[in-house]
Amino acid sequence: FKWQHERRLTKERERFGCVIAAGCGDYSLAIRRDGSVAWWGSNLYGKAPPTSDDVDFVAIAGGHVHSLALRRNGNIACWGYNNNGEAPPGGVDGDFVAIAAGGAHSLALTRNGNVACWGHN
Repeated sequence: FKWQHERRLTKERERFGCVIAAGCGDYSLAIRRDGSVAWWGSNLYGKAPPTSDDVDFVAIAGGHVHSLALRRNGNIACWGYNNNGEAPPGGVDGDFVAIAAGGAHSLALTRNGNVACWGHN
């Protein structure tokens, strides 16, 4: 039921101090109020975010076995399985405003409305 789902999300937000969450099958991601990434669930192929002091994320997306996080400056951090180029370890530089992750591909929307795609075609 929708109201139960919303109630659960509210409790999770209170518990983790999260403002944005993404469910990704066997793992979940959330952005904490301080801009860092919280994660729980399976870490197969390194889906958990790398440990660092990064606290400038504004959006997250989880694919089948990779994850993306949009930085405040418009660049994208990537981690997890990268066999098809869906999660370049160095991230993706650009002026992005939104991100999405699919099974083996990633997408990002630029500030001027263009769409960038990478990974399995």
